[in-house]
Amino acid sequence: MADERLAIDAAIGAHLDGLSRVPDEIAALAHEMDGAPDERMMTHPDLGALLEVLVRSTGGRRVLEVGTFVGTSAAWMARGLAAGGRIDTLEADPARADAAERFFARAGIAGAITVHRGRADATLPALSPGYDLCYIDADKTGYPAYLEHAVRLVRPGGLVVADNVLLSGRVALPEDERGADAAALADFSRRAVDHPRLRTTVLTVGDGITLSVVLPA
Repeated sequence: MADERLAIDAAIGAHLDGLSRVPDEIAALAHEMDGAPDERMMTHPDLGALLEVLVRSTGGRRVLEVGTFVGTSAAWMARGLAAGGRIDTLEADPARADAAERFFARAGIAGAITVHRGRADATLPALSPGYDLCYIDADKTGYPAYLEHAVRLVRPGGLVVADNVLLSGRVALPEDERGADAAALADFSRRAVDHPRLRTTVLTVGDGITLSVVLPA
């Protein structure tokens, strides 16, 4: 069984960057975020393009996002929505929710996106099932709980995607050195792989993602 994995060095990175096609509205937002303390939280174009492809592949009628930040990932996913499709995105930080709504308005996609304010663990139980895709990129210690909500809310054949599951490699540290976030993400990935309602693969896109398809109950 092959066990080789390609390291992304500077040359490969430059090649991939040359293939990326960042929409103007997202590029403008990235420029606004230049130098901001949380600039690193912007969705990388590799992941953004993948999210658009995945939304399109699932039909793009209903999308759920846990963790809005300033709206970058939602904007990528909005590009894959079907006509009349909608995104529900959850954000606990009021300032970030405000920033995302301003961005959605400027980008002309506000009509397709609803920002739900407040803690995700308070919002998720009230949502109804039938989503085509759920994307998780929020507080890392909440991931295991968000996974169970996603399994309930995403239709069979739909997808659950979670970001940062490698956490810059910290998930591979000895258990007593991981810290709370890395421990939660390692637990999340194991749960996603072992979950009886999911078939899951872990991809080394960006900071690592899990990609799971939901099986019938």
